[in-house]
Amino acid sequence: MKAVTTASLLLGLLLSSCVITRSPGFYSGYDRLPPKEQAKIRFVSANLPIPEGNDQIIYAVNARSLLHTLSSRDTTLVYIWGPHCHSAYCASLQSVQDLCHRKGYQFQAVAEYYADMQQINGQPRLQNPLVAINQRSYKTDYCDKYTALFESELRQGQPLPDSVRHARYYIFKGSTFVRAQNALAEVTPQFPSYTPQPLSKLDKGRH
Repeated sequence: MKAVTTASLLLGLLLSSCVITRSPGFYSGYDRLPPKEQAKIRFVSANLPIPEGNDQIIYAVNARSLLHTLSSRDTTLVYIWGPHCHSAYCASLQSVQDLCHRKGYQFQAVAEYYADMQQINGQPRLQNPLVAINQRSYKTDYCDKYTALFESELRQGQPLPDSVRHARYYIFKGSTFVRAQNALAEVTPQFPSYTPQPLSKLDKGRH
C-alpha cells in the first residue's frame, strides 16, 4: 500500500512538472516550435548590431546588440513583453506604441519567449520590429534566468530599487538607462478581462 501511495505521489509530481514546464514563459519555447515557426527566428551573434528591420523575421538578440541600436536614437521606451502575460500591468503593444508616439519616444518591444507564437504573430506592425531575447547568448533556456541576465546587461549593471525590481518598462536616452517603471498611464492591458491585483503583490507575470 505504501509503495502504491509513493508511486502515485511521484506520478503526480511528474505530471505537475510537465504542466509547469509546458506553460508559456517557463522556458523559451523555441525547441517546441514547428520548423516553420523556428524559421522566423534568427539568432544574432552576441554584441553584433541588429540587422535592418524585417516584419517577417524576429531577431533574437542579447542586450549589447540592443544597446548598439538604442545609441543612435534619442529617447526610447523598451518594453520587456510577455506574450502570455495576464497581469493588468502588461499592456498591449499597440497601446504602448500609441503612447510613445504621443510623447515623441521611440518604441522597442522585446519578447521574453517564443512559447506563444500565435499571440506573437497576431501583433500589429510596430514602429521598430519586435525582437526577442537570445536565450542562447545567456546559456540557459530558463526564461526567468535569461531575462534577468538580459535586463541587468541592458541596464549595464545599474541596480534597481525594490519598488521597481519587477518593472517591464525601461526608459533610455540614447543607450543610457534613465529609469524603470512598473506601469504606464493611458495604456490598455494586453488581456483587458483580467482583474488587477495590488501592484505590490504582482510579480512580472512571466508565466
